[in-house]
Amino acid sequence: MSLPQKPFSAKAAQFLNLKTLLNLERDFKVTSLNTPINKGVQAGGELTGQRYFKSFFKDRYYNYQKHISKPDLARVSCSRLSPYIAWGSLSMRQVVQYTSAKIASKKHGFALQAFSSRLRWQAHFIQKFEMEYAMEFKSVNHGYHQIDKQVDPIRIKAWEDGITGVPIVDAAMRCLVSTGYLNFRMRALVVSFFVHQLWQPWQAASAFLARQFLDFEPGIHYPQLQMQAGETGINTLRIYNPIKNGIEHDPKGIFVKKWVPELQEIPVPLVHYPWELTVLEQSAYHFTPGKNYPLPIVDLQKSRKHASDVLWKMQKNPLVIKESRRILSRHTLPNRKKIQ
Repeated sequence: MSLPQKPFSAKAAQFLNLKTLLNLERDFKVTSLNTPINKGVQAGGELTGQRYFKSFFKDRYYNYQKHISKPDLARVSCSRLSPYIAWGSLSMRQVVQYTSAKIASKKHGFALQAFSSRLRWQAHFIQKFEMEYAMEFKSVNHGYHQIDKQVDPIRIKAWEDGITGVPIVDAAMRCLVSTGYLNFRMRALVVSFFVHQLWQPWQAASAFLARQFLDFEPGIHYPQLQMQAGETGINTLRIYNPIKNGIEHDPKGIFVKKWVPELQEIPVPLVHYPWELTVLEQSAYHFTPGKNYPLPIVDLQKSRKHASDVLWKMQKNPLVIKESRRILSRHTLPNRKKIQ
């Protein structure tokens, strides 16, 4: 027997009013996703997604782990399935099940094990965002809310346009804006440069990056921004050295020269730090730092030290420590190493 329904009070009825709901929606802040469509952008659609799916599991995955950090090679060896998963053209279940079946066949299993772990990360981060949705606007660790970074429109514009004077950063940003794709290491690098070397708040990069990424997924986007910014309190602080990363992951300068043609004639490894060309080298290559290509917008060593000093000191803050324990308790398994 069904119980009689309790009638709504006048106050409760007020919240069911359509007009009231519409008024509430006007207060929501929604990120604009008017992503520009360029010729170099990966095509969408279920059929195209299936082609990427089949080609990856046929042979492209062989070098997945080897090439994942390489900005040029990753474009082939990584799955490129994330846009189709984000837009619903492919289901995560479909990808996970097929990956498990391929691993069971024991052919190039190590590469697929690495790929499989990243599929699990996707689910973890989405769940974390659902539980801490305020991280779209504020750091999940409340202790970092006190960090004061002044927004500098000039620095931000230079970063968006790929004219910071740091070759690997500029190449990555130009590539992202043109194609909507960037491998994970370069995504981490450009965000690290933005929040640490330029000392800008991660919120000031959030909407711009969301508009560029073809695979924009809020559940991954906001946690990753905060992780790279060093504002979670539970992850290792990483301040990427753009010169070192350029040399390691683009040793022949192929990626840099493709996206920063101003440096086409500069030999490696000088292509990664053209501001150090001698007068004789400048004459030989018809290149003048600051004229043919900008000088670095910031002192890389000084800006790195400043960010490192501030953030390492923050990790000893009582509120940061307290919040770190709360985050670990809520989002990780009990056997994870505890914050001391």
